[in-house]
Amino acid sequence: MEEKKKKSGLSIFIPILAALICVITSVAYIVFKMSSNRIYEEKWQDYDECGI
Repeated sequence: MEEKKKKSGLSIFIPILAALICVITSVAYIVFKMSSNRIYEEKWQDYDECGI
């Protein structure tokens, strides 16, 4: 009986953990891309202002 409880508890925990990992990875990717785009735009801002 205890083996079923452990197995069912583990079978519930693993998908939740996988979903959390996916969410955290997605948020980290979005933050990284936003930061990268901001740095890129700041780098080329001077050239846009001078008309090149």
